[in-house]
Amino acid sequence: MDRLLAGEPQRSDGSLTVASLAREAGISRATAYRATEALEAFRQRVDERTSGPDVPATLREHIRKLQGELREARRARYEEITDLRRSVDTLAQHVQVLTLDNERLRAELA
Repeated sequence: MDRLLAGEPQRSDGSLTVASLAREAGISRATAYRATEALEAFRQRVDERTSGPDVPATLREHIRKLQGELREARRARYEEITDLRRSVDTLAQHVQVLTLDNERLRAELA
């Protein structure tokens, strides 16, 4: 429990959950849930540790911000791809015109 709360997990991902606590202790989750006193102590220490700002609300705000940034990046990428496709079409038309002009000039020389 102390390792997990100190942020130094050895066997789990470090999240403050019963599953991580059980993994750190080397027991099953079912066994962890049967140790009600230890579980209550763990939950109390987790509550004391996170008694600052509402962590889930802060995380939700951060997720919303990141999702907005992702939407903006995708929109910018879509616009860039659209512009590049237009450029490719225009350049392809120029190549076609130059090819026809080149053929015409070769025919004049022959």
